[in-house]
Amino acid sequence: MEERVKSLTYKGRRHLPLPTGPFTVGCTDVMTSYLKFGVFVRLYYPSRDQGILDRYLQWPLWLPHKEYLNGYSVRLGIPSSIFRFLHQILVGKLYIPAVWHAALRQSDEKYPVVVFSHGLSGWRTVYSSLCLELASYGFVVAAVEHRDYSASASFYKKQVRMSASGTNPGASLCDLDDLLNDQTDFVDGKWDPGQGTQDTSMRSRQVKYRAKECMEVLDLLEDLNKGRYVVNVLESNIDSGMFYNQLDLKNAFFIGHSFGGSTGILCLATELRFKAGIFLDPWMLPFFEDQSCFSMISQPFLCLLVKSFQTKKSLEILKNLQDMHSQSQFYFIKDADHRDLCDTPFVNKYSLSLSSKVGLRIERFAALELMSDLIFQYLGHHLGKSIRSSSSKIESLKKKFLRSEEYFTKLIA
Repeated sequence: MEERVKSLTYKGRRHLPLPTGPFTVGCTDVMTSYLKFGVFVRLYYPSRDQGILDRYLQWPLWLPHKEYLNGYSVRLGIPSSIFRFLHQILVGKLYIPAVWHAALRQSDEKYPVVVFSHGLSGWRTVYSSLCLELASYGFVVAAVEHRDYSASASFYKKQVRMSASGTNPGASLCDLDDLLNDQTDFVDGKWDPGQGTQDTSMRSRQVKYRAKECMEVLDLLEDLNKGRYVVNVLESNIDSGMFYNQLDLKNAFFIGHSFGGSTGILCLATELRFKAGIFLDPWMLPFFEDQSCFSMISQPFLCLLVKSFQTKKSLEILKNLQDMHSQSQFYFIKDADHRDLCDTPFVNKYSLSLSSKVGLRIERFAALELMSDLIFQYLGHHLGKSIRSSSSKIESLKKKFLRSEEYFTKLIA
């Protein structure tokens, strides 16, 4: 795997791994309103195009804009100029191997859908490797960019009057301090990504707003499937009508990582349109004071945890969640890092972890491989079919690093 990833460069363009499924992947952004809180998603879907390498000039960049680096640098407490320099050296330009604004592959069998929620300081492209893989096997994935201060940055379309000379409306990209300059029902005043990380009250309000956004994404997908006109203020070239009667909303799944995982817990408690959920190392701080929503969950879910990220208190709360839902599945990945479950292992040109090289932690890409396998097996179970088979390497990784429910009791004791 290490050697395969090192060679991921085509025509001078370094890119995320090519998805392994039978379909070429298309992608586009949809923003539904000029208002700052309009739903904003990156859609990944099976494309009718063939030959992804032949279309390398149509690949979008993994980093949508440098402002996302500025926001993340605040979260890390690193001056933005230094962080951008390090990003240029260690990452540089990285591309997503998907056809921008591609046409949807029309199918007699509707595509199941996934709503994906990012973690704190993430954005809509941070989990592109997993979203690409899902789309290549016949899912339509809507990766949300949240507008609750939890993203590193976001942008919105400014509504501008057309002048007599026909000036086009302009798009403005802003950091989070500028995104919300008014009082809201979930944030008391202004907050920047580097402060208030452990503010339980604020996080509990944010997770409610995030869940509301995910429900609105389901509304958007329903509108697309019914052939209703959907405003996309980004004025992309995509034809929203191509999704008409192509989406299987009876098989709608939620996947979220970290803050996105806790968002999924609330989503399943309040939105019955989700058939099942997958929580990737959920951040349980929003539920430290109130877990009343746990008993409201009626759908099954899979919870994948990284031991090093979870505190004793969060593990106790997760154990309560597990005890309320005996049909749920809980797994732990040993010797992994919380960020191993997003695109981070693929983003850096070089592995900076000596501990993984000497065997003190999981191999650089192993956690992603395990996560991906568990997700496909779980989704396949709920769809009643096998989507992607496990390799012998995956089975070996499971024996070495994956632990199930009995490991939970050992950690709590």
